[in-house]
Amino acid sequence: MTNASKTLLPATHGPKGTSEISFGKQLISPTMLLAAWIPLIAVTAFHYATSHEQHHVHDILRRLYYLPIVVGALQMGIRGGILCAFMVTVAYFPHAFFLPHHFDPAAGIEKVLEITIYFLVGTIAGYLSDKEKKHRRQLEQSLHTQETLKAQLVRAGRLSALGQTVAGIAHEIKNPLHSLLGTTEVVDQVIPEDCEERRLWEIHISEIERLKTISERFLSFARPTPIQLQELDLRDVAQRVNELYGAQARQNNIQLESRLPNTAVKARGDKDQLAQIGINIFLNAQKAIGNAGGTIRISVGKENRNNCDMAFLSIENTGPEVDTTHIEELFDPFYSGTDSTGLGLSISSRIAQQHDGFIDVQNKGLGVAFTVYIHAL
Repeated sequence: MTNASKTLLPATHGPKGTSEISFGKQLISPTMLLAAWIPLIAVTAFHYATSHEQHHVHDILRRLYYLPIVVGALQMGIRGGILCAFMVTVAYFPHAFFLPHHFDPAAGIEKVLEITIYFLVGTIAGYLSDKEKKHRRQLEQSLHTQETLKAQLVRAGRLSALGQTVAGIAHEIKNPLHSLLGTTEVVDQVIPEDCEERRLWEIHISEIERLKTISERFLSFARPTPIQLQELDLRDVAQRVNELYGAQARQNNIQLESRLPNTAVKARGDKDQLAQIGINIFLNAQKAIGNAGGTIRISVGKENRNNCDMAFLSIENTGPEVDTTHIEELFDPFYSGTDSTGLGLSISSRIAQQHDGFIDVQNKGLGVAFTVYIHAL
């Protein structure tokens, strides 16, 4: 199953680093085989095969043992450096102290100091390697965050300009709409209920009401309502969404599931605005499922995301999976997806950002899961 996600805050994780590869895989990586283990075997073989009378050769071979130690430290950090120093010691120790003929002719104290330095070099080189990798990951993370922020600034600029245009259009639409609505109240009393034109008149009224709803939605996009932050239980938001649209969903042959924990999921936010996000996602889920029937699941909980404790409200549905090629467009204004005006998810993303949170979209669970994350208390 394909996964896709849309985060509306800078991600705090960079590209996959070496530390994420398992230690066992690193041990048998091509680099370790060619630059550490094969040289270790070769040096040990030469060591054991060299006569004890060839002092200078033994001195050189003892120094060559540093190669696999440094390679192990660079590849696997302090653990790799210490492990390679241990492997070198195991290979060198019998030759240094026990073999009767082909032994290392150096003094005992010199060989003990050499082994000690093996471990010191492995530890120090490994520590510096770990420090450098950590610094590199931080730089990659900072670059990734900077690129994300840059993209968001560009997006925010476009949305600001678009919002001003939409506000002007919506304002111009609402003025004649008020006149039309006033006229319908007068004309409605004149047209008899049993008149043949009554049905056409009702369609006329419903279309005017629809235009009013659309213009109000345009204005809510262009001029978002300020949020009122207060401590809340995210379970109450989920229950409110269920109460408002649960009956409508059941009429459309959609089964509702609620997975709410027994303990409160505390967060700081605007209950009405968060409920609006839930409603927008819920309505989109209904449209995605269609008339065939299906399941919508609402769940609430806590999760660690990007090293932060986050409270989440997740709405899953059995509708078709999200096309990963259009995942970035889902939250764009007027995107022609399941939302009738293309503004529901765009407004939701803005509300999530106002809460210093984000919305994640993945093809998982029942089919598709939209999850709102905000900071937990």
